[in-house]
Amino acid sequence: MAELLFKNLPSLLNDMEQKGWIIDSFPFRYKEEGYLVILTLYRENQRKPSKYAKAKVEFVKRSNINDSINGYIDFYKVYFHSKKEFCDFFSVEIGNTNRDLFKDFSKLFASFIPKEKKLNKSDTEKRLMGSRAEGNNSKGIYCYDVHRNGKKKNGSLNQRSIENSNKAQLLRPELYKHYCDDMNLSFFFSENLEEEKSDEEIMAIFANR
Repeated sequence: MAELLFKNLPSLLNDMEQKGWIIDSFPFRYKEEGYLVILTLYRENQRKPSKYAKAKVEFVKRSNINDSINGYIDFYKVYFHSKKEFCDFFSVEIGNTNRDLFKDFSKLFASFIPKEKKLNKSDTEKRLMGSRAEGNNSKGIYCYDVHRNGKKKNGSLNQRSIENSNKAQLLRPELYKHYCDDMNLSFFFSENLEEEKSDEEIMAIFANR
């Protein structure tokens, strides 16, 4: 069996699981450009591009956080959709070489993968991760309500997803602390800033419902 290239990745994935996180971020530098890497775990029953895939990765340019490229990693390499997309994003000359560009890139990337998840993140990182945590609506970042999830057919309570917990913890940490122990509650987010409510407003609405 080939030796693991991403030696820190197993430790990071285990630490994320132990701490109850499906998403993380860390800095990366390539060809004099700074990036933030958003790493997201695959959830149960989620389709993977490869049976060996361990996590999704998104490289976000620090100079323009609206400019990013997506891929995935296993324990040995970072994979992108195409060489052209990779070269265009990272300003790499593809030329006529037959070398494995992804492998060469991965050797450099390996040294940037942390061994554990750090909870102290910048506001930019929190916003980026929060917008991607649930995966269904990256623009829905404005919290406006907290609702109960109801019950299952057997009478047991429906539970808040880890994705929703992570999103609330990143975007509304104080509100999350207030309700986190009640797993029957979920946090609701909107795309519209006008719909956002303060912690006090949301607590009052919930208490009077």
